[in-house]
Amino acid sequence: MIPVVYEGLCPICNGDLREEEIIEKVCFLKNKKFDEICHNREEKDLEKLFEKVVGKPREIQKFWMRRICRGESFAAVAPTGIGKTAFGLVTSLYFAMDNRKSYIIVPTTLLVEQAAEEIRNFCMRLGLKVGLNSKGDVPVAFYHGRMGEGEKKAFGKILKEAKILITTAQFLSKRFDEIKDLDFYFIFVDDVDAILKSSRNVDKILNLLGFWKEGNEWKGRNKGILMVSTATASRGKATRLFRELLNFDVGSSFFTIRNVEDIIVKGNGIDIVRNILKRMGKGGIIYASSQEEAESYFEELKKDFKIGIAISKKKNDYEEFERGNLDFLIGTAAYYGTLVRGLDLPERIRYVVFTRAPIIKVRYEELSPNMLKVLALIFRKDERIKKFLPILPKIERYPKRIEELKRIIKEVSSKEKVEDMVIRDKEILFPDVKTYLQGSGRASRLTVKGLTKGASFLCESDENILKTFIRRASYFDIFFKEIENIDIEKLAVEIDKSRKRGVKKMIRPALFIVESPTKARLISRFFGKPSIKVYENGIVYEVATEKYILLITACLGHVVDLSFERGFHGVEVNGKFIPVYASIKKCKNCNHQFTHFSSCPRCGSSDVQDSKDRIDILRKLASQTGLVIIGTDPDAEGEKIAWDLANLLAGVAEVKRAEFHEVTPRAVKQALENLREIDENRVKAQVVRRIEDRWIGFALSQKLWEVFGRHNLSAGRVQTPVLEWIIDQELKFKKKKKVSFLPELGISLDGVKSGEIDLEIELIGTRSVSMLPAPPYTTDELLRDANRIMKINSSDAMRIAQDLFENGLITYHRTDSTRVSDVGLRIAKEYLGDDFVGRRWEGKEEGAHECIRPTRAWDRGMVQRMIYEGVLHVENFSPKHLSMYDLIFKRFMASQCKEFKVDYKKYRINWNDRSI
Repeated sequence: MIPVVYEGLCPICNGDLREEEIIEKVCFLKNKKFDEICHNREEKDLEKLFEKVVGKPREIQKFWMRRICRGESFAAVAPTGIGKTAFGLVTSLYFAMDNRKSYIIVPTTLLVEQAAEEIRNFCMRLGLKVGLNSKGDVPVAFYHGRMGEGEKKAFGKILKEAKILITTAQFLSKRFDEIKDLDFYFIFVDDVDAILKSSRNVDKILNLLGFWKEGNEWKGRNKGILMVSTATASRGKATRLFRELLNFDVGSSFFTIRNVEDIIVKGNGIDIVRNILKRMGKGGIIYASSQEEAESYFEELKKDFKIGIAISKKKNDYEEFERGNLDFLIGTAAYYGTLVRGLDLPERIRYVVFTRAPIIKVRYEELSPNMLKVLALIFRKDERIKKFLPILPKIERYPKRIEELKRIIKEVSSKEKVEDMVIRDKEILFPDVKTYLQGSGRASRLTVKGLTKGASFLCESDENILKTFIRRASYFDIFFKEIENIDIEKLAVEIDKSRKRGVKKMIRPALFIVESPTKARLISRFFGKPSIKVYENGIVYEVATEKYILLITACLGHVVDLSFERGFHGVEVNGKFIPVYASIKKCKNCNHQFTHFSSCPRCGSSDVQDSKDRIDILRKLASQTGLVIIGTDPDAEGEKIAWDLANLLAGVAEVKRAEFHEVTPRAVKQALENLREIDENRVKAQVVRRIEDRWIGFALSQKLWEVFGRHNLSAGRVQTPVLEWIIDQELKFKKKKKVSFLPELGISLDGVKSGEIDLEIELIGTRSVSMLPAPPYTTDELLRDANRIMKINSSDAMRIAQDLFENGLITYHRTDSTRVSDVGLRIAKEYLGDDFVGRRWEGKEEGAHECIRPTRAWDRGMVQRMIYEGVLHVENFSPKHLSMYDLIFKRFMASQCKEFKVDYKKYRINWNDRSI
């Protein structure tokens, strides 16, 4: 290991942390293991209890235990069947044995009875007498609508004494007055959708936890723990209260990861659907385009199949399908419909069938400003529309221009064809891919056994609609196969096999650290709507992947820097060189960065942010998950940040490195599949570079301070010799003889003093040469062109490129390689078509580094469209970002085009008995 000292960052004694201690994971001063700060007695006791009554807890359940025992409220992000309910019941029993009350809220009467019976079984295994609506070692009060009068009276008598209360959400809503004065320490909500439907229910939960409302303000202090499942429905304003008062936000239980075979069926009709059901067998969901079509199909299909219908008039068939009494369900393909969003039955639903491609019809007069922006960008080559482009981002401010633009678009669209929408006489048809994604996702769910496989059949007879739907789906990385190329019987076997396999052990929590909040947010959206935990020094996004429950957060770059107080400019020199690092302090007033002092040495402000607080939060999160994955940038600097974090988290959790060169779902998932150790050779390069900065640059800067008396001047290790070179060149230039320059011809003539002269120009030869286009950008070439074409300096160019990278639009921008990967070649081929040649530019070997290129086959106009349509979610974005993206996109696409011919002409210029 590289010798190192972290000043004041030992997790045990807050003294120096040295490499020997990092290796041993022990504080030598106090002879304590680092992990002793991470766990308390309650965690061990709860884990022992769980093991006695249920069995050995899974990693995710241990993670929840650590949160519970630290008093944290949270939403449990986990796949179906992982054991959330069992965990909630065991936890309530643990608190009951410690004389603390718990409240369990479940969806149905049946689950109330099952939960009460489960508590009884747990107590029997412990040799305790449970009192179900009666006295006992563990008195449990439970209530449901089917209870007799005698049982209800017994419930009323034991309610105040009971240590565990079990009811449905309906009880909370209707009989809150009976429990409002009870003091609950732990509340477990297994039916968060029922709670979120009514803001009053949210208020009641908060009341039970010690909060009350005065006017529009909430008062009080949290005195308990709330654990909820993630929601299936859209989250309302009420959930903001959880974030404001309990520091967490409810996420979605619908994860966007999917394993679905997307299949095209060219045609429509009842016979096609009937044939699919016969070949695929039970467990199919049919999405009709309207309620009338659903009812019509239902009447025909019920003659041959055990099928139910899920529409507003008839809701009980859903339960019949869930119980296995029905083999199929039919309903409508509505984005907020029950069959599209509210269905989570991984063992029952094997495949889905869309009777038609879901589309959204919009009449021209109904076009929203956002849709107008999209259409204007599509038809932007039309001269009449070009004049609208400058005001397009703010078109809402010009109502009269909106009507004019609608009229022009109607005229233009009738003559031109568009790849990803269908234009008819009076309306525009937009493929509704989001509804397709939600609906088809019902067939592939993340469960305790892993990600189940499913199939989705898209039936469509309209060729134009089908083509546009396929094109539009590709924006979401959905690619279809034709049914003729599918072995249906083999597919059915694979689907069933994915549901019969054993439980996977790999699903475990992991802290995923990236550098910026933008990147953390973007990555979290790759896997669904994240649950959010709010800490004083940052936000954590929690999402489920096939292998991990990821807690994604940002470290905000470097967390340590060389000390100013120790050794020779931060390096101990005693036979060997040992860098001494201290946490980074940043003044919130003037942004000055330093490593010592409690107030800013430049402006004197005491409003200072210390990275030690961030390190403490990361240690806390790492101790909860037990696994840390560091996904900092894929260069020497990113490796150094990862190395520092790994050292500071040593002994608290296992640490792995994830390397990805573009922020896209494919690249991130691939990185998570190929975790590696930290490369210390890369780290050494960055350590030496930073020491050079300090020893050379800082020492030179001090000289500047002495001479000019200004402490805001700096002289870097690179800038200083470059400045010398510039001065030398300037001096040489001044010594040169005078010349005359002819800007029209781009030539200079010496020996001409002044006045006019006669030139004789003659053509002496021509030749035609085939030339390769320029290679894709490397960092230096991009900076040069950004300055030459965009007129921006290097620091602004790098900031904009960083934003483009973090928003997933380009590959990593710090590179000296022009190599193009297979993915890059596919992107170029998709965009260029017949003009594609394909060049790797640096041999055929597979290397880690790549050129700077776009991550999709989208030009500037397409990127703008995708932003307006909500397909792309970008932050910190401006016209300059689009301009730089345009530079990178065009340079990359040109590099993959055919050779071009250049005609050279050679001239001789004669003057004053001279010639060139």
